Amino acid sequence: MKQKSNSSFLIYDASAGSGKTYALVRHYLQTVLKSDNPEKYQSILAITFTNKAAQEMKTRVLKQLEEFSSEKILVEPTELFLEIVESSGTTKQTIQQRATQTLSHILQHYGHFSITTIDSLTHQIARTFSRDLGLSSSFELMLETDQLLEQAVDFLIEQTGENKKQTKILTDFVIQKAKDNRPWDISYDLNNIAPLVYNENHYQQFRQMSNKTWTDFLHLQNQIQIQMAEVVEVINNRSKSLHEKIINLHIDEASFSHRELLNQLEKGQSSNPSSIPSKRLRSQNQNRQLLKKSASQYERDALSRLQSDIDGWIDEVAHQQNKQTLLELIERQRVPLSTLHAIYQTTQELQEKQDTRLLSGLNPLLYETINGMPTPFIYERLGVKYTNFYIDEFQDTSVLQWKNLIPLLENATGGTDSTVLLVGDAKQSIYRWRGGYPEQFMRLTKGETPFSISPEAIKLPRNYRSQDTIVTTNNSLFKQAASKLRTLDYQNLFIEGANQETNNKPGGAVTFTFVDGDTLDEREPNYLEAIHQHIIECETRNYKRNEICVLVRTRNQGVLVTEYLAQQEIDVISAETLLLSQSTTVNVLLSWIRLRLNPSDEVSRKVILDYFRADEQDAYDWDRHGLNKPIKDFVEQINTDKHAFSFKRFAGANLYEAVEYTIDAFGMTPNLCPYLSGFLEEITEYTKIKATSDRGFLSHWEGVKDRRSIRLTSKNNAVEVMTIHKAKGLEFPIVIFPFAETKIYATQPTTHWLDVPQREFAGFSSLLVGLNKEFSETSDENQAIYEAARETQVLDALNILYVAMTRPEKELHIISYDPKKISNTYADLFVEYVRINDLPKCKENQFIVGELTTNLVTSPIGRPTKTAKWIVNPNVDATFRKSKPFGSQDKNNAVDFGHVFHEIMARIYVKTDVEEAVQYAHSQGNIGTDQLDHVQNIIEQLVHHKELESFFNPNNTQYNERTLLRPDGSPLRPDCFVVHPNKAVAILDYKTGKPRPEHKDQLLEYASFFEKLGHQITQKTIVYVDQKVSLEHIY
Repeated sequence: MKQKSNSSFLIYDASAGSGKTYALVRHYLQTVLKSDNPEKYQSILAITFTNKAAQEMKTRVLKQLEEFSSEKILVEPTELFLEIVESSGTTKQTIQQRATQTLSHILQHYGHFSITTIDSLTHQIARTFSRDLGLSSSFELMLETDQLLEQAVDFLIEQTGENKKQTKILTDFVIQKAKDNRPWDISYDLNNIAPLVYNENHYQQFRQMSNKTWTDFLHLQNQIQIQMAEVVEVINNRSKSLHEKIINLHIDEASFSHRELLNQLEKGQSSNPSSIPSKRLRSQNQNRQLLKKSASQYERDALSRLQSDIDGWIDEVAHQQNKQTLLELIERQRVPLSTLHAIYQTTQELQEKQDTRLLSGLNPLLYETINGMPTPFIYERLGVKYTNFYIDEFQDTSVLQWKNLIPLLENATGGTDSTVLLVGDAKQSIYRWRGGYPEQFMRLTKGETPFSISPEAIKLPRNYRSQDTIVTTNNSLFKQAASKLRTLDYQNLFIEGANQETNNKPGGAVTFTFVDGDTLDEREPNYLEAIHQHIIECETRNYKRNEICVLVRTRNQGVLVTEYLAQQEIDVISAETLLLSQSTTVNVLLSWIRLRLNPSDEVSRKVILDYFRADEQDAYDWDRHGLNKPIKDFVEQINTDKHAFSFKRFAGANLYEAVEYTIDAFGMTPNLCPYLSGFLEEITEYTKIKATSDRGFLSHWEGVKDRRSIRLTSKNNAVEVMTIHKAKGLEFPIVIFPFAETKIYATQPTTHWLDVPQREFAGFSSLLVGLNKEFSETSDENQAIYEAARETQVLDALNILYVAMTRPEKELHIISYDPKKISNTYADLFVEYVRINDLPKCKENQFIVGELTTNLVTSPIGRPTKTAKWIVNPNVDATFRKSKPFGSQDKNNAVDFGHVFHEIMARIYVKTDVEEAVQYAHSQGNIGTDQLDHVQNIIEQLVHHKELESFFNPNNTQYNERTLLRPDGSPLRPDCFVVHPNKAVAILDYKTGKPRPEHKDQLLEYASFFEKLGHQITQKTIVYVDQKVSLEHIY
């Protein structure tokens, strides 16, 4: 892995499993340890894209510094240590001393340990430039875009009827939906398109039209209609003129082939001259067959004299028809665009009113503000001076994020002791939908640069993650898949990029299973059964369930898998796919609650009817009878002979009891306890803080439903189910990839901002259009736009597949189907790969590369920190509250922090537990978003403190908050004690207040208890936590 370079602008092109984090950490340590200044790390800003990635890099750096600080490293140096020694040109002893000093300095000044997310950096810069951005200095950051957008949509709908122009446009929206045979309710559609407002690909255009009004959009409608009328008029006039000329030739109508020319000219004079010129007419004209062979020579000569007129008419009508098509496409998007614009304006007003700002809206603001400012001025305002910048996962950086970073980075590229290091892989770019732009990274690797020097691109060639068979299979499969792309640069990503070297890890296997079924509904149960069979088969070869991950493309697929595996009594961990709102049963319970408010609610009745309808029951008759009858009769229809549910009892109970009664009455508990207990807990948490109200709870649920999930808190022997997007950057011994039939081309047409002449479109300079086949046929330029968009869809689809197939270490099990004909899905790729490579069949409809072997090294199940139980992510809104810094708390806040701190520490047994414990406290609403970094920094200082090593060492047995009973029965409860292998005991007590004499007495009492039991006491320490960690050892 050794890569050397003297360039100040480096790019690591790092394919999956190539050790990019190792390379980043190595470069970080080289920079820090080549200097004898222990504060050198403060000159480095490392940027990642997730909190988890930032924490992983911090942990890796600290772990390596800790390892380098030990005496053992001088006797048994690691490969990385020797690399650092060699690159620094000094001795082992010097590097060991520098590591010791640097680690100590980091732990004492953890806030200057700048490994952060790009969102955190954006927030920091926005805070610094708040006045320039027109923001108050006290603005609160909002992370949940959806929540604000829902408020805006609700507000917009509520205003309907008060503003006549707004009402007209929304009415047009309803009419347009009705014409398309879609439901008239617009709230779903508005919520569905609303995220475009803060998507970076669209946000700039909305800002540019921020001064537009409802009147402007009505003027736009008027101008579009005028232009459409002009198109019809031009076609009518040209058709009439040519028609008259041909009539005056006195050619017998029967002489015209199929009378096509005359028919088209007559249609061209109608009020709706669509579908002309026809393909038949174009063909006849091109082949000079407008007249039948039986036509006279006179007729042929006469018509030939008008040939240029006919050619001109065809060209002009085709041009006008293309113009008409484009106008229709613009008109089709005008109403959604106007409502999106209104949503944008409403969100701006809400943010001003609430003194909040969406994180997703800060990048455009920053670009407009700091672009062109001199770099020294930016540094002066930020109060920092970084000279080394490392950016991970660069392929997911948006255009504006990169433009905002360039002013900070440009000085570093010219310095002698400065470095800009970008790490990424365009094949793993799967976030284009939120602004990620892999082409940016591709251009940089080819030498394009915004700086005065060109980058040096270094490929990390070897796959250290996967066994050889998986690496070689992926190499060959993606070279084959490259043929789906037309753009040479895109093809080379997979032809050259998917050419990884193996790391001498013999073995591994890839299987391709093709399930039966002509439709997805028919295949679905077969996919689920195939997953189950793979899990059972892996267990027979000595694999644990916690070594298996099922990767899915969508959350809905994840819910199907988790519910099915639960029915097969297979434990599942899935923090993201186990959303409460994804459960059909939870949605039925919500529908019953809505019927308490409005027994005639047809939407809620339909949800309930669908749930209880028997397979053999005719859906139309079942719904027709159930939607409109009185509630008593509706309940009788649901009960049939199976249940005894009483709506009167249900309606008379309080909310919690009503839901509990419904679950019991309909026997909903089997197999779905996690969802139902989670939903009941959500009701309980809501009623704790607010008066019980059905309407209030339903309103609350709408605000939190996309953030409430169930997950396991313990590391038990459970299969993990995860979406591909969440799995990025992770690895698993075994990966099962079912439902592998994703469309290569997006099924939903993408949108495009089309530049238009302002004078013709009511002052608008760009308008939204759908990218579809119609659009592509309006001009050569638009054809190129359409084809480019299709090409990026293929690239994005292959990137998602690449991420999925590069997660496994030992085995990859793909479950797809054989479409029998081209389906433009992943299934085509797999079927073709199996056929071309003539893979052997290991069982019916299953083919294999490599060999399935018995697992000789098993992963430990792990010791749970608490008894495993299902929990719910609690009130997320609480985590966005304003919080006082811990150093300036009043007495009550200090007591609260003491409790929270003890709860967090009770969940930490080893150093790697820190992030999970802090995030859990955050998810429970115990600490705010603005406190996260500070709390984690303090705890990181504590667990990495050299004098506390024995307490977080997995070789010792640790007990947190364990109650001990004296001989007289009275309890003692030390915060933490560990028992060494030799039975000696060390005791730790945490204090968040000021030192007091009784603290020492309490610790001595704990020690006396253990000594009476015959244990030797090796350490008695009080940890005082305030702005930093300080220790008091008791002797």
